[in-house]
Amino acid sequence: MKVQKYCFHLFLLTLLILPIYATDIEGKPDVRDKNGWKKIKNIEDPYVKGIADFALFESNKRSNFNLLFEGVLRGQTRDSNGTYYRLVVAAKNGAHTRNYRAVVFEQPWADLRKLIYLTSFNKH
Repeated sequence: MKVQKYCFHLFLLTLLILPIYATDIEGKPDVRDKNGWKKIKNIEDPYVKGIADFALFESNKRSNFNLLFEGVLRGQTRDSNGTYYRLVVAAKNGAHTRNYRAVVFEQPWADLRKLIYLTSFNKH
């Protein structure tokens, strides 16, 4: 009987503590999609803007475009031996502003930042 009571109390304690581990530091659920992508809460963060600007800079080096950063519209991150940033960036090419999808991989400890791809798409 004592063992059953002990197990029951242990079970209740687990139910009370488990939600603490299921939340992030701010106490909000750590919402990730099925592929592990997590929404960037502050797209105005200068670091996020720097990642987007890097993506445009690298794309400009690879092609004959002159894309100028206008802003980050939304973004997500995923950790996998570094951090992947998946961003939607508004950029101007001449007089036209378009939206671009960019994926950048970063390993700060290895001083590595790499543009995986940048592609334009129509606004909807």
